[in-house]
Amino acid sequence: MAILLGLAAALCWGGTDFLGGAAARALGVRWSLFFSQAVGFAGLSLLIAFLPAIRSQMASAPPEAWLWGLAAALSNFLAMLALMSALARGKAALVAPLTATYGVVTTLLSLATGEILDRWALAGLALCFIGVPCTVYAPDDGRASAGSKAPLRLALAAALLFGVGFWLQGHLALPRLGTPATLWLLYATNLVCLAGLLTAQPAEFRLPPSSLWLLVTAIGLLSLCGFGALALGALTGAVAVVTVLSTLSGAVTAALGVVLRGERLSPLQWLGIAAALFGVLLLRIGS
Repeated sequence: MAILLGLAAALCWGGTDFLGGAAARALGVRWSLFFSQAVGFAGLSLLIAFLPAIRSQMASAPPEAWLWGLAAALSNFLAMLALMSALARGKAALVAPLTATYGVVTTLLSLATGEILDRWALAGLALCFIGVPCTVYAPDDGRASAGSKAPLRLALAAALLFGVGFWLQGHLALPRLGTPATLWLLYATNLVCLAGLLTAQPAEFRLPPSSLWLLVTAIGLLSLCGFGALALGALTGAVAVVTVLSTLSGAVTAALGVVLRGERLSPLQWLGIAAALFGVLLLRIGS
């Protein structure tokens, strides 16, 4: 089940990234993020409002569970900011593969805290670690300058923060808060932090036109489903497996580009996709 949920998270996030480019170009990165996060927050709030069992679980959760959930949410938000800054300053072909290694951080933390994987699962994870960065790597055309190392440092910071955030969420927040409450706290934190960022650094307000509301809603719901799949997968106890598989979202985005936009992949990207798929097969054998 963890494997299926990890792949579901990758599919949802791959679709989110594929559609997110159009919204970012039309509204700007910060506003498109704000509106898509608002969609997820509204959906979760309605779910909680109509399900008393969830409200009861939220009310009975110990304070430390809320604190761990908040810590995970802040870590993920800071990771998102680091990734945005890295993409704004550097090349996506270098930034994306480094950020995709957040699964390594979560896996190391999970193994260090007692999660056990057999040799087939470990081999599958290793192939995913190798394949995922390759799927999002685009060869340099040689026209851009070498630039600063700051984007690479920011990408590594994003990978570290995402890895820690997902580990905190899976091991310390989800078991006591439950999936809806943990995700609600994540979206609430993102919205508050984004609102503060937009207030501190004003950007031109762009209310989505009617033609874009469907796109923004789809992005928000896909992102929510991705986080939901990751959270449910983490509840199975296989935090390392589900997190690493979620990093295949880069391969999903690349595949959508090939199918829907006629984009071309480099031989290294095809090799990465093959390695990642074989890694998933080994994970299935080892589960």
